[in-house]
Amino acid sequence: MQQESGSSSEHVVERFHKAMLTTHRRLGSLISQKLDNDLTGPQCFILSMISKEQNITVSHLADKMEVKPSAITVMLDRLVNNGYAERIHDSKDRRVVLVKCTEKGHEALLRVKGDIEALLKHHLKELDVNELLRFVETFEKIAAELSKDNTEPRTD
Repeated sequence: MQQESGSSSEHVVERFHKAMLTTHRRLGSLISQKLDNDLTGPQCFILSMISKEQNITVSHLADKMEVKPSAITVMLDRLVNNGYAERIHDSKDRRVVLVKCTEKGHEALLRVKGDIEALLKHHLKELDVNELLRFVETFEKIAAELSKDNTEPRTD
């Protein structure tokens, strides 16, 4: 961030934090209303990762989500029980359990993706094309910084 006076910079950071929390909470709520009755937001996220990888191991999925395998077992159980995903044994090593997205899972993800896109378009319509482009570029810059930086922020 460019050099600003301490109190002004803190105020901007506080405004950003408040706006992010409000946006996350409201969008999360609106998206949850669009999901199938037996599908939650976090389950949708896991299902999306499974769909992209197809035949992913539970440990690899946990690594990608930066959690322990036990943390996603319950969600995977629900996805399997509700027909969105299935567990299969690796043909080369029966000890290895793979997870794959079912047709029902792919259909649910397509519906959710369409609903989310429509929701975002509706709420971003207040921005003109240039504002939207600047906003997305700035947000991508923040996301890239967060993706590469796993250290605590400096306070100097």
